[in-house]
Amino acid sequence: MPGKSPRKRRPLKENPRRRFIPNSLTIFNMFLGFMSIISSANGNYFWAAWFIVFGGLFDAFDGKIARALDSTSDFGIQFDSLADIITFCLAPAVFVYMVWAEPLGQLVGGFYAFMPLMLGSIRLAKFNLEAEGDQKEGFYGVPTPLMAMTVVGLYLFMSQIHEYPVFQWAPKYPGGDARIVLPFIMIVSSLMLSKIPFAKSPKMSLKGSMKEKWGIISALLMIFLTFVSKGFLLFPIALMLIATSLIKWTKSHRDTIDDVEVI
Repeated sequence: MPGKSPRKRRPLKENPRRRFIPNSLTIFNMFLGFMSIISSANGNYFWAAWFIVFGGLFDAFDGKIARALDSTSDFGIQFDSLADIITFCLAPAVFVYMVWAEPLGQLVGGFYAFMPLMLGSIRLAKFNLEAEGDQKEGFYGVPTPLMAMTVVGLYLFMSQIHEYPVFQWAPKYPGGDARIVLPFIMIVSSLMLSKIPFAKSPKMSLKGSMKEKWGIISALLMIFLTFVSKGFLLFPIALMLIATSLIKWTKSHRDTIDDVEVI
């Protein structure tokens, strides 16, 4: 009896329901960015800041859930970037203008406030071009969510510092002096286009290596501290993450130069 040729396995049909969950999280992320813009326009800066923080949580999970469900797609990547532009670039730009830059006038104040939007959009476009899928272990430049958390975290920090007697200091302006804050925001925004390497967010699993376990535990601890402190610790945490990556990059760059000189 002649051998039968092996039967070809039909590819599984793509289940559109798998994409619904991660895309829904992306939509919530975009909606929260939109709500932040409305809150900033209405002068409710506390909630404008927190809407961006909540948007960051949705952004942290949509990609992970898409990979877990094996539902990643080019559409999802581009859609996520568009949502990030609204929540972590446009919303912080409006926030910066309304909180610190508006007294400088539309031209000068608008210039300062435009930096997070312009540089963040360039950062996202570069990331989409340079990303190498799930094999990529890290990326260069301050991530747009971290930049946004630094901006709104600074406001939450400065507006609540008077409630902590240990600091014995109350700023003259609720969100801090614009003459110091605006140049600082420009520096942080510029770091989005830097060559400073940043690690990817840890996998949402405790089954990996000890380093991955500590990564997820540290991330959960930072989220917990942010909510318990009503956002007061968000700025120190964001600043610590940026400073840690900057120090590591400076050290590795210096070691590379020393190795070249030895050779």
